[in-house]
Order: sequence, then structure tokens, then C-alpha cells
Amino acid sequence: MPGPPAPRAQLPPRDNSAVATGTARVRGQVVAADTGTPLRRATVRVSSGELRINRSVNTDADGRYELAELPAGRYNIFVTRNGYVALQFGQRRPFEAGKPLDVGHAQTVEKIDFALPRGGVIAGRITDELGEPLAGVRMQAMRYQYLPSGQRQLVPAGTGFFNIVSNDLGEFRLYGLMPGAYVVSGNPSDAMVMMPGVGAAASDFEGHGLTYYPGTLNADEAQPVTVGIAEEAHVSFALVAARMTKISGIVRSSSGKPVSSVMLSLRSRSGSGFAMRGGPGIAPDGSFSIGNVPPGDHWIEVVPRAGTDEAASVAVTADGSDITGLVITTSPGATISGQVIFDGTSAQKPSRIMLTPADPFASGSPRVLDPNQGTIDQNGQFEIKGAFGRVLFAPAGAGFGPPPVGWSVKSVTFNAANITETPLDISAVGSASGIEIVLTDKQTTLAGTVTTPSGPVTDYTVAIFPETPREGVMNARYVRVARPDQQGRFETKGLPPGDYFAVAVESLEQGGQWDPAFRKQVEPSARRFRLAEGQSSTIELQLMQ
Repeated sequence: MPGPPAPRAQLPPRDNSAVATGTARVRGQVVAADTGTPLRRATVRVSSGELRINRSVNTDADGRYELAELPAGRYNIFVTRNGYVALQFGQRRPFEAGKPLDVGHAQTVEKIDFALPRGGVIAGRITDELGEPLAGVRMQAMRYQYLPSGQRQLVPAGTGFFNIVSNDLGEFRLYGLMPGAYVVSGNPSDAMVMMPGVGAAASDFEGHGLTYYPGTLNADEAQPVTVGIAEEAHVSFALVAARMTKISGIVRSSSGKPVSSVMLSLRSRSGSGFAMRGGPGIAPDGSFSIGNVPPGDHWIEVVPRAGTDEAASVAVTADGSDITGLVITTSPGATISGQVIFDGTSAQKPSRIMLTPADPFASGSPRVLDPNQGTIDQNGQFEIKGAFGRVLFAPAGAGFGPPPVGWSVKSVTFNAANITETPLDISAVGSASGIEIVLTDKQTTLAGTVTTPSGPVTDYTVAIFPETPREGVMNARYVRVARPDQQGRFETKGLPPGDYFAVAVESLEQGGQWDPAFRKQVEPSARRFRLAEGQSSTIELQLMQ
């Protein structure tokens, strides 16, 4: 009905917790950092990987919240609200990890307050090469971050930016940004069209590619845009016109028969976020055509439907020239089987083994995601069908659930060789049997404090590295970053036994532990130590100046 809306009834803060599992409480208030005004309906989320807890509440009209019925443990607390910078408890700098909050049994922790700064904004207008506004362009803010590979790569600045698109005037707003420098990109929504049959897509089409500000298809040539707290930067640019590629061909099974009862999908191999999920897309004779494919490296994936068990993944590069006559042959993939040995006494054990891709942005078989795959039987045997690529082994719970607390991989052996951190290259070995996986619940615990010549400190970051990283293997599980709780004590669990060094620094940006220059800088003055299986160790570190 016309007229002003009726006032809404005040709702109490809502705790969406599941069944009560503890007696502790955490209380606080969320306000705007610039005015001190209480922020209503900010979302406060508490999580604990060790306790398998993830709960959230909304603040009331006074900005207050309470998280109740928490078991004793260490928690991470996150606060978000539209238009404001998302913060973690204990976070004082942009892109810094927060601190854990240590909560005791039946304890009520008061005044866990947050003052949220207003986020930066990058606003602007996106057009075509003639200056005409473009609607529906997916806009994204990204920043450079080091990955476990040691490479510096663009990553999305936040999960909230995946659905921000330009309006009919070509206008867009990327909001809630932490202070920093960002690379802005525009991705046309009509980039690809999938149609059955070889002749269905236009063979000469000029469209727009994924474009970075100020107007380039090359991310290395992008110009960063810097924003501060509550600042608004304005950028406008045109998507770069580029000849699109048409990819056409046929899908056939391993027996040579045409395949139509599958789905095609195509996604970027660069991690740019460019992806397309197709409908049927394949004619009865197995032919397909994908039009308007933008420049770049992509995967074409054949995803099985119900009743089929063969899949395929083919790497293609689109450079404006049509790709015709592409033959994609599906395969049942490799079968991986072996024995699981439980080295532990916990009553609740992992129930299945999963394969995880070892390479960033690598394509994996959709059959590996079947929750019934890799089930460990009563004799400790497991089998995984439809495996492709370079993979690592990981324990899991039922379905897609995480493994029971404390369990991790101790060793993986294949053909008498230890491949615990070495990816198994299925394209080289094919189907593999006789793999032995030892899972252990004897996890290590490393804890400690940090001091300076003038006394203990409570705000720092500890980085932990393996003493001797091995070339060609995945060292990620040997590297940790730890932040102190409210008493100034840090703790990390589950490091594999071995020789390490640790260093305490004032701050470390997210991903900074993977920067090779950082390791080289801190290694000479770091503290050396050794962890044995199941050992709990306490060390004291000096803050590096």
C-alpha cells in the first residue's frame, strides 16, 4: 500500500547455534569506528576448526551480541556489515590474521568489542570501445598475494565481490574494501554461448575479453587502484575488443562411441574466476560447439551425468583462431586402491580417503567428489575410481565432512617409496594399487610466548618453517602462522614431526609466509627446534626488530 512503511518490531539477537554443547559465553558490542554509533544487524561469527564449530548471531539495535552455549576452546571471531571493513578479533592491520580468543569452561568473556571502519569504495563506469555503457559486466577487485607455490598471484579481495555487476548505465561500486592497492577487472557476462552441433556458433565474432583497468587484457599491465579507510576512488575504462574463439568438435567414449549424455563446462586455467557451466550442449552424434570463448587458457571438462562413469578434461588456448575438429575422448580414469593403517587410539576414526588436486586451478575428476568414493572398509581397504591428474591423499569423514579431530596423514607409501608430500602423477602411473596410508592421531602441539628486552609482548605474529624444505614436494603442511590469544600465548597443533625454525615479527600480511624473500630474511636469526611424534613443546621467542 502507498505511504510510509510501518515500523518493524525490534527482534532480539538471534543465535543460530545448533544443539548446546557448552556453557561458555562471549559478549560484546559492534560500533562504527568513525562515529561510535552502534551498528545494528552486524553479523558476528565464531568458529573453531578443532571443535568443528561455526555459529553466528546478529547484533541488536544497540550493536550488542552474545554467543552462548560454547564449549571451552580457542575461537576465531569475525564481524561483517555492509559498507564496513570486515574484521577479525585481534586484527589491527589490513590483511593481517586475527587473534584466537581462548574461552574456558563456563566462562563469560565480556567486552569483545569491535569498531568497524567504513570500507573503501572503487566506483566507476564500464563501457565498450565506442564509449557505450555495458550492463551485466561482472566487476571484481583483486590484490596480489603470495601462494604456497612461492608465486605472487592475483586473488579476489573478498567473497562478496563475485556478484557485483554493472547496471544499465555501466556503473558499478566495489565496496567494503580494506585500505590497500587493488587490481580492478571487468568480465563480460555474455562471454560464451554453448550450443549443440558443430555449425551452431558464429565463426567470426568480435566480443570483449576479461579486461583489467585501465584497459588491458594482460594482468601484468594493470594499474593498481589505491583506497584508504572510507575513501572512494573513481575509475572508468572500456572493455578491450577481442576476437572470440569458436571451439567445435565431438565427444566420444573410450570405446569410440559418440557421447551425448554428459555436460560440458569450461573454465579458466589462470584462476581468473572465468567459468561457464553448460546445459546439455551436445548433439546426439556427440558434436558440440562453444562460441564466444575469450582469449586465454581454459579447461574443457566433460562431466558425467547419472548412468555414465566416464569423464574428460582437455586444456585449450583461445587466441582468436577457431579450434575445429577437436576430439575429446572420455575415460573411466584410473582406479586408486590400497590399505589404511590407523596409528592411534581415538574411537572415532576417518571413514574415507579423498584425492585433492596438487596443482592450483587443476582440473579434477567429478567422480572423485562422490561421497561414496574412497570409503574405508572394516579391513582398512579403500578404492577410488575415476582419478585424474596429480593428486595428494587426505583423510575425511562421512560424505564430504572433515576427518575427526586430531587425525592426519602420517605417511603415504607407493612401490616402496614415501610419497607423503610428493603428488601421485596418475597420468604417469595409471591405475595404482597397494598404496599404504598411515593415519595418526598423535598430533604435535607447539606453544609459546614472545618477549622483547623490555618484557613480554601480546601483539605479534609467529611464522614457522621446515628447516630444510624439499624441492618438488608439497611443503605447505610444514609451514604455519600463529597469532597470540588474549594472554599473549600462541599455539599451533598438527605439525608433522621434524626440524623447524620459528620467528616472531610485529606483523605479517596474509600470504606473507610464502614469500621466498621473507624466509630468507628471517632465517638467520630464527629459533631452531625439533618436534617428535605426539610431542607438546613450549618455546620462547624474541620479537624480531
